[in-house]
Amino acid sequence: MIILILILSVLLLYYLIYLGIFYRGMGRKYTAAMNAKPFVSVVVAARNEESTIPQLLTSLINQDYPEDKYEIIIADDGSDDNTARIVKDFQKKSDNLILLPVTVSDEVISRKKKALAQAVQKSRGEIILTTDADCVLTYQWISGMVRYFGRGVGMVAGLSTPFIPKWKDATLFQKYEYIDTIGLFFAAAGALGVDKAFSCSGQNLGFTREAFNKVQGYETIKRHISGDDVLLMQLIQNAGFEIRFAFGKETHALTKSETRLGNFLNQRTRWASNERSQISLNIDFYIYLADVFLLNVLIIVGFFFIPLYAASAWLLKAIGEYVILQKGIKRFDLNKKSLSVFPLWAILQPLYITIVGIGGKLHLFSWNKKSRTDS
Repeated sequence: MIILILILSVLLLYYLIYLGIFYRGMGRKYTAAMNAKPFVSVVVAARNEESTIPQLLTSLINQDYPEDKYEIIIADDGSDDNTARIVKDFQKKSDNLILLPVTVSDEVISRKKKALAQAVQKSRGEIILTTDADCVLTYQWISGMVRYFGRGVGMVAGLSTPFIPKWKDATLFQKYEYIDTIGLFFAAAGALGVDKAFSCSGQNLGFTREAFNKVQGYETIKRHISGDDVLLMQLIQNAGFEIRFAFGKETHALTKSETRLGNFLNQRTRWASNERSQISLNIDFYIYLADVFLLNVLIIVGFFFIPLYAASAWLLKAIGEYVILQKGIKRFDLNKKSLSVFPLWAILQPLYITIVGIGGKLHLFSWNKKSRTDS
């Protein structure tokens, strides 16, 4: 029992230290911003997205960035619905919209990386921005993201939140997904605020062509089924480029709120499957992920053998997480009502992290399930 208490205490202390790091990092303010307007390429991999791509295209063709300074490339990965036709219809409204039918063989492990790679190869931008076909961007998104680039900056990550029009009308599950999602982004933003590139999302991401070419694009990570965002981030960081988080509200992205528990868990499990890759790419991030997983597992185990210590560890963990969420909501100017679901989220966290973590390690996920992103 003493050994279990000691291990639990060490894991908790390490976790709380990192929460302090995230808290400090979210206060980061960048001074060297880009005022120029370089040519930008927005690349999107799409497959059977007829229900969501009209909203994305509407937001992209109505940007405040000069129309002759950006292009939109939709890489159609063999859609068998009306995705391509919808893009062609929008081409009548915009001269800078390109439909790129991509060729992806069934033997390719990551279709999304292959589609994005072909889109980047086709693109002309000095800066490349990525998002997903089910996202909606603010009209200032491109100009807002570009301002975070500057000398030595190879990548800029942005915030993406599930779209909930009216909080009171959202289901309990949608509220849970929302707070879980912003919590992940707050940790990612806080880490980048202290120059630790831990995580990002292809739903809202940008990188320079220079950085992409220097790391050979997705070539070295093409055998990973996901990670077109996180693994690329690690490569760019290891190549010596600075990576920033876009804190400005104009850079936020909205994505479709998930309605099915199975899809949500499948997505999170897929994300967790990238953990092992971090051993060689970012050992600090790997240790942090391992600590989070083991801490939550031991809290569950501890309730059976050392319930008082386990409850104390859970309480301290929850208090730290609440402080981070409060800080992040204020920093990003998000809906304060989301904290109303925090007690449920905090109670379920140990079980949720354990299930997703084990599933990711055993690759217990399906790529074919329809979820909000393939990252």
